[in-house]
Amino acid sequence: MGVALRWTLAGDVHLAFSTVAHGDMRDAERRSGFLASVGCHGPCAVPDQVHGCAIAPADAHVAAVVADGLATRTPGPAIAVFGADCPGLCLAAGNAIAVAHCGWRGTAGGIVDAAIAALARLTSQPCSTWQAFIGPGISAAHYEVDGPVLDARSWPAHALRDQRGDRARLDLASAIVADLAVHGVTGVTRADVCTWDDPRLWSYRRRGPGLVQALVAWRD
Repeated sequence: MGVALRWTLAGDVHLAFSTVAHGDMRDAERRSGFLASVGCHGPCAVPDQVHGCAIAPADAHVAAVVADGLATRTPGPAIAVFGADCPGLCLAAGNAIAVAHCGWRGTAGGIVDAAIAALARLTSQPCSTWQAFIGPGISAAHYEVDGPVLDARSWPAHALRDQRGDRARLDLASAIVADLAVHGVTGVTRADVCTWDDPRLWSYRRRGPGLVQALVAWRD
């Protein structure tokens, strides 16, 4: 089995991102093997993703819910979201964490706002003290989008590159950073790993349909 990508945030928040070698993370057996390999031995909640903006509460005893993110108090279950180009977002406060799948549809529709609201319901700590992490995703160099995407919201100017007519290269991570800053969340760590460029990872844009990876977050 391959070696996962790993990060740790202050407050013992652990993050891991699976690779192609770990297999399709929608498969429960494959996912269990990946989680064990990164030292995440407790229960892990995953959503039934639909490219929307809903963030659902998670605990160790609920089945997958239709949502594109999860939030939980800590200690509690690990939480994960899937992606094959769309970056995952983790938000961490002192006593709660949230994760969200931030594709262009979700980012245009307000999933960052929804994740912040979900975490705010679980913690009394102000947003300015939170940490944020943006996981691997496709970089702007390989993510040219067209009119329907550009018209889906008012994208931050610095998140659009090489714009010409109804086409541009979209930097989703930069758009997420801008949306976080609106709420005072400025402590942001970016993985800066491109799913297209990294041979360990699966890119939908580059390879077509196939497996998906998982970004998992937990506290020991």
